Amino acid sequence: MLLRINLMFVLILLNCGNSYSAEAESLPKQLSQILAARPQPWERRSSPILSARTTKQDWCKVVLYSPYVIFHAGKYRMWYLGTSTATRTNDIVMGYAESVDGIDWQEHKQNPILTAADVPWGTIIQTPFVMFDDDEQTFKMWFVSGAGVVRDKKGKVLSNDQKLGYATSDDGINWKVRPKPIFWSGRSPSVIKVGPKKYRMWMNSKFNEEGSWNSLYRFIYEFSSTDGINWQRGEQPVVEPSGQAASAIYPCVIKLKNTYIMWYGCHIPGGQFELFYATSADGTAWQTDHKRAAFAAREGKTAFDSRYTSTPCVLREKNRLLMYYSARDWNREYIDSTGKKRKDGSSPYSHIGVATLRFGE
Repeated sequence: MLLRINLMFVLILLNCGNSYSAEAESLPKQLSQILAARPQPWERRSSPILSARTTKQDWCKVVLYSPYVIFHAGKYRMWYLGTSTATRTNDIVMGYAESVDGIDWQEHKQNPILTAADVPWGTIIQTPFVMFDDDEQTFKMWFVSGAGVVRDKKGKVLSNDQKLGYATSDDGINWKVRPKPIFWSGRSPSVIKVGPKKYRMWMNSKFNEEGSWNSLYRFIYEFSSTDGINWQRGEQPVVEPSGQAASAIYPCVIKLKNTYIMWYGCHIPGGQFELFYATSADGTAWQTDHKRAAFAAREGKTAFDSRYTSTPCVLREKNRLLMYYSARDWNREYIDSTGKKRKDGSSPYSHIGVATLRFGE
């Protein structure tokens, strides 16, 4: 165990929020070939690393999902979301956990660490992305909030207000939230700092302010900024659905020298949701493949990730990639906060999994 921990400290880690200091690294040929496979040869753990079904914390016993993980100061750090009220509510909040090996996690005793009370302009916390900025020695977080989903009496969605927010922290636990949103429509930001005053981001966004609410789940756009706060969006989406993919959501982007690589999720036939993969030479023109998933839901209907594999967060270490992801199984029933037995047709987002892709010596 001691040897494994010591080796960990000499690993060179990059993640979805890698800074410009990683520009010198190239994409190894073997890794490129492995990533081209369908499905990609990820080694999955048979059980989730965190789950609403097994947690001892009271705030996330129905929904537990959307992990974002970085390695900083000798430990893995995870920000994730949950609620114990019911599924599809607007009271999702954020928790925090730490790990020395990326597998066994200790949930923070004071969870949740970010709630609607901390966001002057929103009632829900969604899709956090966290970066430790070495230049400023500060944790930076881009996240989504807003009024959330509004439904009619029959449950039909009338609107879904999701805007991009920004916060900073000295310790990754206590956050100072910017008092106003920084972009009018967003979900699942993925940010790379490519220079002292140069940020790039890939994020879902509605086609226009008057567009239907569900266009948010179809279009991934590229954004640019000089400060990480004021963003300019590209004119056209860089990734959108095609073929069997009915959506394109939750981008996670890594840049390795001359190659941008992206994992993102798509709804596919059969009520499932799986992760696909795209590459780009410039981060703007992407080569997509919606014929077969790169990281599919597990076969059968018994595994914790047999229905959804979603919200990818990928870290690169010396000779492996780690993917943290949200998962749904086929169990539609759950108990809400009042003790009532309820059913979610798509199953609750209840689990966080991790998988490993190995390459090199």
